[in-house]
Amino acid sequence: MKRISIVVTCLFFLLLCTAVWGGEKGDPDLAIVTGIHWTTASRDEKMAYLFGIGNMLEIEQAMQGKNPSSHIRNNSIVPVLIEGLSGLSISKLRKMLDQWYEKKPDQLKRPVIEVLYTEFALPNARS
Repeated sequence: MKRISIVVTCLFFLLLCTAVWGGEKGDPDLAIVTGIHWTTASRDEKMAYLFGIGNMLEIEQAMQGKNPSSHIRNNSIVPVLIEGLSGLSISKLRKMLDQWYEKKPDQLKRPVIEVLYTEFALPNARS
């Protein structure tokens, strides 16, 4: 039952993202959320995006198990994101992203997930 609840939550999140940040004028593809989207989104939209990322990380971690294979550890962003962002609240991450994009307006085309990974998680994860 818990697994079904997680799947339903993720599907809802994807539908929300499609509605909020869906493709440009008739483009049916789901857009990669960039700083352009981030800086124009409402606080609630930003929080929904981050909650969705958090849910996906939890699902991936659960599916990988306690001892993920070396292939997963070496080829997945999940372990780095989980370790590097642990201890940070969703509200704190939102503020960090807001500040990062505000200080780097020339980086607005960078995807939010890339910024989370390279700028926040990777520097805080063990090598």
